[in-house]
Amino acid sequence: MAVYTRVSNQEISIFISEHPVGSFVNAEGILQGIDNSNYKVETDLGRFVLTIFEDRVNRDDLPYYLGFMEHLADQGILCPAPVALHTGGVISEIGGKAAALFPFLDGRGVLDTDITPALCGELGEFLARMHMSGQSFPKHRHNCMSFDAWELRLKKVSTPAALSYLDTLAQLRNLWPTDLPKGAVHADLFPDNVFILDEHIHGVIDFYFSCTDFLAYDLAIVLNAWCFDPDHVLNINKAKEFLDGYQSIRALTEHEKSSFQILGQGAALRFLSSRLHDLTFHDPNALVTPKDPAEYIKKLEFHRDCALF
Repeated sequence: MAVYTRVSNQEISIFISEHPVGSFVNAEGILQGIDNSNYKVETDLGRFVLTIFEDRVNRDDLPYYLGFMEHLADQGILCPAPVALHTGGVISEIGGKAAALFPFLDGRGVLDTDITPALCGELGEFLARMHMSGQSFPKHRHNCMSFDAWELRLKKVSTPAALSYLDTLAQLRNLWPTDLPKGAVHADLFPDNVFILDEHIHGVIDFYFSCTDFLAYDLAIVLNAWCFDPDHVLNINKAKEFLDGYQSIRALTEHEKSSFQILGQGAALRFLSSRLHDLTFHDPNALVTPKDPAEYIKKLEFHRDCALF
């Protein structure tokens, strides 16, 4: 979450009136996050989050993203389904940009100290249930943040360090599996996209990289985001609980296990290339601090040298 597009309370009040959520009381910007603008909105009937979709989100993809969230909510997965308009549908406009309204998710964000082996085990079970539920989601969306996007970002940054990873990218492209189990995946399930309540996972947000891809690739993304300690060294206890928790719900195939070292490298390079790009082309007027790419260099090196299966 973040604030790039600033809108007035009057604009938000008009937007709120398009939904069956009561009368506008107040709103404040939410500064965390990277991709979209978000406001916490209070009405006389409750609390909501207004999300304004910025340029990094293709409006044509919104039916997939929001439809996936609705589907998961219907399947009992804890995520906020978008609020329908009086006129039907869930996508409206504010400030000249597409926007949607969501129920406010109770709980709080995840801190580093919250990420225990026990919580990682619970996360593994949660992710597996998401993957199982996603199997019945009928829409398809190509992962636009795959090899071509990584290559584009590395070349655009164009520093010697960035260009040095093009060889790694080419190697991974040649080794990448082609026939692993696929389905609708989150593809960005970092701790800042999860809420906890009473020390347990209470919900997941920010589906704006969701797509149809290998389930085990999504698993590798989440392992990289959750199971390394703050010094970016793998915590084997967290990783074991996470993978065991996942497999208690959905067992990995032997091909997924044998491919996991390659998938882990790809999951690391995906965020390394994005973070290098965002650090290089950061808008100083945006109220967001770019994330350090260095941690994903270490994670890429880990998966080059170590296999978890």
